[in-house]
Amino acid sequence: MISEFEDSSPELFPFQLITAARGDADSKTPVFERQDYDACTVEYVERGRGFLEINGFSCAPGPDSIYILSKHSTHRYTPDRGDPWKKLFFVVDGELMESLFRSYRLTETYFVPDCPHLKEFFLEMFDLPVNTEEGNLQGALVFHHLLSELSRCVRRTPPRSNPELRRLKEVLDSSVSRAFHLAEYARETPWSEAHLIRLFRSEYQQTPYEYLMSRKMEQARKLLLYSSFSIKEIAEHLAFSDQYYFSNYFKLRCGLSPKKFRESFLGKLKKREVRIQ
Repeated sequence: MISEFEDSSPELFPFQLITAARGDADSKTPVFERQDYDACTVEYVERGRGFLEINGFSCAPGPDSIYILSKHSTHRYTPDRGDPWKKLFFVVDGELMESLFRSYRLTETYFVPDCPHLKEFFLEMFDLPVNTEEGNLQGALVFHHLLSELSRCVRRTPPRSNPELRRLKEVLDSSVSRAFHLAEYARETPWSEAHLIRLFRSEYQQTPYEYLMSRKMEQARKLLLYSSFSIKEIAEHLAFSDQYYFSNYFKLRCGLSPKKFRESFLGKLKKREVRIQ
């Protein structure tokens, strides 16, 4: 078996390290969209934030988090325009890659927060020669170790969070369609507004405002794609002061205006209908 691997060319080895690099986004970085992705990309966020939708799952990766653009996935991601992310990433493919995902039960894992100790694996990948026999062999080992540690992170027992923070999160979840003022909420708790912000960010890697707005944007995308509400009606439904503030905020966070976002989806839908006919 060893001699077979030694005689194999890089193309025949069941793991390919296609590329490994750094990615620094800015306010003009476009939105990336793919359907039936033909490889697998794993990204580590060093700084900044962004938004990811993949196979019906959505999240807002921030510092020290990892997200996975799995093979054959349909995904869409963009940096936060106000705080664009800086990332390490690598692209891999091959039967061994897919087998390892299955073995560690990570085939439907797309986002893992708070794992700064896993950055070292991305730096190791970064130093390997890509598309070479040596790079593929060494990359397979690094990837195996990464998934092993990633599996531990996914299945670790979550710490018992502060019940007050859990209650605040529940209130924010129920405030997507209404106004919420943290200062008023803080008066009903033992803590100041500033202290609540620090506690919440430590627990959920976002401030209460960032968390609430990410939920509003998630709902906005669904309403733009799957409802007939006008942009003004969506803005009112999500408790924005007016549609212009909503449109500007949506474009800042998602990279497209609400109108362009909806038109892009409808255009793709029409193309599919034409192909089917």
